[in-house]
Amino acid sequence: MRYNAEEINVVYCSSDLFSEVCAVSIVSLFENNRNIKSINVFIVDDCISEKNRQRLTGMAESYGRNIVFIPLPDPSEFYNDSRFTVRTLGHTYARMILGDIIPESVERIISLDSDTMVLSSIDELWRWDMKEHPIAGVDDCMGRVALVKTQHLKEDSIHCNAGMYLIDLSVWRREKWTGLFYEYIRKLFDKGIALGGYEEEVITKIVGERMMVLPPKFNLMTLEQVFTYEELIRFRQPVKYYSEEEINEAKTHPVITHTTNFFYIRKRIFEENSDHPMRPQYEKYRLLTPWKDDPPMTIKPTFKQKFQKSVWHMMPRSMAIDVGNYVRNEVRPRLQKKRDDE
Repeated sequence: MRYNAEEINVVYCSSDLFSEVCAVSIVSLFENNRNIKSINVFIVDDCISEKNRQRLTGMAESYGRNIVFIPLPDPSEFYNDSRFTVRTLGHTYARMILGDIIPESVERIISLDSDTMVLSSIDELWRWDMKEHPIAGVDDCMGRVALVKTQHLKEDSIHCNAGMYLIDLSVWRREKWTGLFYEYIRKLFDKGIALGGYEEEVITKIVGERMMVLPPKFNLMTLEQVFTYEELIRFRQPVKYYSEEEINEAKTHPVITHTTNFFYIRKRIFEENSDHPMRPQYEKYRLLTPWKDDPPMTIKPTFKQKFQKSVWHMMPRSMAIDVGNYVRNEVRPRLQKKRDDE
């Protein structure tokens, strides 16, 4: 065993804007894993203010836990290529270089998005037998059409959501996955092709069949909570996916929930009066952070964005699912632009 079962390592990538959301996730991790002897949190720091770094550090200390800040490397300098920038790679590009920036002594780590919440013990996830797979994740039901048209993969390919990865860093380093990811991106840029899906696209394509698929309870996403199983399958049309029983079990007993943006949700979970089904849990954990007395985060949508969100709820739900399916599979691939999740 190349890791300590009693010492869990978790890594986040966060900017100053999302430091509050990240804090809520970290508090949920601490609150629901008090039985774990040691939890080390690494934060890849994308210009977090000194004030918010101190808030995060003090919060961790109150739980007897550790937080280590790792400055986000400048991608142009890291890759020695001026085409590699935060704009072309995305702000969470650091997931593709974790084997290089996380201390060598760390051989296993859980990578979480800031907009996740840990709702129960992650001990089972941490002890999962990875069988020499470099990365394990949860299938995000990309759908056969989207896999082919937007990801340029086979319609039955594995596609795991980047909101939660269990990573064997010892395998990553030994097999030099950082270099493999770099070569894929370099070849795209050499052809003048933009990176549409950022690190999720790269990791999915290059790891391929070496990606281990985990139960959905380890990364339960918004669409699975908002839609019934029948609606989900109708909307995404996957070739293969979890069974209805597996999804229902995940909805009943989630370990990690990922509050992804979704076209049928009017406001993100961190916004006041959000209609996200997990908003009560978010408010509960936010009250345990140093941000508890701050005004709620706000996003000022344009008139067009507000109108688009409203339109989905103006039409019958069944129609909205069919129209959403058409937009996702026929309209979005033609735009050739990076969008939010939905």
